Amino acid sequence: MQTRLNIDEPNSPTSAYIEIDLSALANNYQQISKLVAPSICAATIKANAYGLGLEEIARTLVNSGCREFFISDIFEGIKLRKILNHNHYNIYALNGLKHRKGQDYTKYNIIPVIGSVTELAYYKKSSMYDNSLPVAIHIDTGFSRLGFDIEDAASLHKENLNIKLLMSHLANADDLTSKLSEQQLEKFLSISNNFKGIRKSIANSSAIHRGQAYHLDLVRPGISLYGCSNHNQSQIKYEQVVKMFAPIIQIKEVKKGSTIGYGAAYLATKAMTIALIEIGYADGIPRSLSSTNQHAGGCFYANGIAVPIVGRVSMDLVAVNITECKADTNIGDHVEIFGTNQNIDTLAQNADTISYELLTRLNHRVQKIYKYD
Repeated sequence: MQTRLNIDEPNSPTSAYIEIDLSALANNYQQISKLVAPSICAATIKANAYGLGLEEIARTLVNSGCREFFISDIFEGIKLRKILNHNHYNIYALNGLKHRKGQDYTKYNIIPVIGSVTELAYYKKSSMYDNSLPVAIHIDTGFSRLGFDIEDAASLHKENLNIKLLMSHLANADDLTSKLSEQQLEKFLSISNNFKGIRKSIANSSAIHRGQAYHLDLVRPGISLYGCSNHNQSQIKYEQVVKMFAPIIQIKEVKKGSTIGYGAAYLATKAMTIALIEIGYADGIPRSLSSTNQHAGGCFYANGIAVPIVGRVSMDLVAVNITECKADTNIGDHVEIFGTNQNIDTLAQNADTISYELLTRLNHRVQKIYKYD
C-alpha cells in the first residue's frame, strides 16, 4: 500500500489522524453497483464527502465508474465541478435553489433539486428556465422535510420543465418492521406514472437492501460507501474505509480516592495507570463518551486491548485506564479511536449517536492520510 498525506507533515503523524482507505471505498462502490445493476449507482458526497475530503473521494469514485453525484448545495456543487471539470458528470444540489446564486447553476451545470412551489416560481422567472437548465423534482412522500407535497406535484408534468430526475427520500428505510417505506414507495410510484420517460430514484444506503423494488432507475448511497451500515440484513460485506488514531502524550499513576478530570466526575476506586490522549470534543469526540462512577462511557484500544475512558471528555484531552496494558504502552503511541477493534458504528452506538455525525464532526485539526493500492 502507498500512503500519501494531504498536508505538509512527516509520514509519522504526531497528532490525531484518520486513515482513509481509498481502495476499500472503490470496492464498496463497485459492490453496490453490481448489486443494483442495471440500476445506476450514484454517490452522495455532501458535507465534504461526509468529512473525508471531497476531492480524494470524488476522484476515487469517478475512477470506479461513478458518473452521478449528489451534494448539499450550489457551493459544494461548484467545488465538485472544478474538481471533475467535465460536464458529462451529473451533479445534483439536494438543498435546491439558492436565489442569489441562480446564474451559477447554469455556469457550472449544477442540477438543482427543486422541492417547493416557491422554488419552482423562482426557477421559471430566472435565466435558468430560459436556458432549459435541467432540474430534479423532489416529492415528499412521507418524510415531511424537503419536497413538493403530493397535491402540488400531481400537475408538475404539465409544466415546461427539463426534468432530469424524479426523486423522493425514505424516512425509516433501516427499520424492516416499519411499513412506512412501503407506503412511501407506493405513493412515489403512483405519482411517477405522470412523468413518462423520467428516471426515478428513492433508495439511500439502507433502502438499497430492502430489495430490487426500491432500486428503480438510480440509487443514492452515502454512508455505506465508507463502510458504515445500520442495516442488519445487508447483502454486501462492506470494507471499512475509515480508521482513527490519537497519540498518548502523558502517562501517570493515579492513587485510590483521586478524582479524574473536570467536575471531579470520576473517582478512582482503586489505584490505576491512566494515559492522556491528545484528542477531545474539539476534534469531534462526543462528550457523551465520558465516564463517571455511575455511568460507563466509551473506550478506545491500545495494543488491541480495550482501555475505558475515565472522567469527562474535554476539549483537547481524554483520559483512559491503561492498567491492563501499561507494560506495553508508551508516550507517543497511538491508540485506536475506531478501526480494527471497534468500528465507527460501534463507537457511535456507545455515544448514543450515528456514524454520520461522528464522521462529519471531524475537524481541521485531525490529519487525513489517504491509502490506496
